[in-house]
Amino acid sequence: MKERVRVRFAPSPTGLLHIGNARTAFYNKLFALKHKGSFILRIEDTDVARHDPAAEAAIMEDLRWLGLAWDEGPDTGGDHGSYRQSERTEIYQEHAQRLLQGKKAYPCYCTPEELTQMREDLLAKGERPRYLGTCRGLSAQQVREREKEGRRPSLRFVVPEGATVVQDIIHGKKVFANNLLEDFVIVRSDGRPAYNFAAVVDDALMAITHVIRGEDHLPNTPRQILLYEALGFTPPRFAHHPLMVAPEGERLSKRYGATSVRAYRAEGFLPQAVANYLALLGGGISGGEEIIIWEEMVKRFSLEGIARSPATFDIGKLRWVNRGHLRAMSGEDILRNARPFIQDFPLDKVDDRWLAQVMDAVKENVETLVEIKEYLPIFLPGEFSVDDEARSALAEDGAVEAVKAMEAVVKGLKEVKEQDFPQIVAELKKRTGLKGKKLFAPLRAALTSRAEGPELKNILPLLGKQVILERLAQALKK
Repeated sequence: MKERVRVRFAPSPTGLLHIGNARTAFYNKLFALKHKGSFILRIEDTDVARHDPAAEAAIMEDLRWLGLAWDEGPDTGGDHGSYRQSERTEIYQEHAQRLLQGKKAYPCYCTPEELTQMREDLLAKGERPRYLGTCRGLSAQQVREREKEGRRPSLRFVVPEGATVVQDIIHGKKVFANNLLEDFVIVRSDGRPAYNFAAVVDDALMAITHVIRGEDHLPNTPRQILLYEALGFTPPRFAHHPLMVAPEGERLSKRYGATSVRAYRAEGFLPQAVANYLALLGGGISGGEEIIIWEEMVKRFSLEGIARSPATFDIGKLRWVNRGHLRAMSGEDILRNARPFIQDFPLDKVDDRWLAQVMDAVKENVETLVEIKEYLPIFLPGEFSVDDEARSALAEDGAVEAVKAMEAVVKGLKEVKEQDFPQIVAELKKRTGLKGKKLFAPLRAALTSRAEGPELKNILPLLGKQVILERLAQALKK
């Protein structure tokens, strides 16, 4: 690829970052990294009524959390700013005038009511609802009459005859009949640019080489190509990836799990796991291991590999990927990510080294960071209590003997180390004649208050001799 790749992600700040939009941003970032290009963030905030500054800040924060830092953008600057559409009004006006002067656009004085009536009349006749070009050939006298009425015109683009071809990297060649596009609005009556017009001007002036976005934008593409050509710009290459859908093929909604990146953060998913899962969706990553880091994702990614069929979102697979990343992480790294989820526990008397060891001990048993809260009480003396399930295990035949034997063995140790666990088990078997579940179930119940959880060999050293004996005595007492 000879040209320097420049791609962009251009969200509208009207709400939180949707997981589907995050996937689009991720594809753009991967493509930029793959080709040593630039990833640009542009804020499309011309919808004044719905613009939310808090949403803009949240989108940028969530992109950074995912590892999708940008090379140019509203806060970082660059040679092609401003990177907020609301600050580019004069640029749009200048290019709109170029089209108007070249007779490639014209003012439209139709009111919203007239446009609605036009479409209703066409529907009543069984025809396709569309704009009929009413204002395309207005005389100077007709223009003066409408302006005298106080009408504020929008600006419509003159769609030429013929057809427009879109060569899409994912979908291949698509041909659109121009007579189905109708003369579309490029500047609204209040002076704000319409989406297609602003996007074309921005992408051209920001030297965007590839537009990678969801296939719901594919119908916009022929209009944008016509605008590129009318303005004398070379269109970028387009790649429209299929959207994500729920397991039954329906639109992804809250019914199938959280839909915003912020919600997945709150549920305890790791940023690298979310990124990993998004990369796997839709076939953009060539075959091989599925639990992969950024460098491997970049190496194996290609736009051409993305399937044309919708990508089915599977929360179970996301949890599996998250679990894989947790298992591969050190206790220190897990602790760094888990702090927001364990801050309500009394941790002021324990050090980070011990906490990191706890993270190592529980990582095989959790799929998300939130689930760590379920196991943390095992290791905190003040948080421990024997529940009903544990009481049942302690009521089984041989349970008391197992607990007493453990008490005797631990009392004989100077300290409890992980490497001593095989010898501890051998001695317990010798003293009780028990093995397997008969031996370990009551010990787990007495020491952890639950039937399942981290391996005892990992738990014992973290509890320490004194706490182990206290819990064994408590279990025997009850």
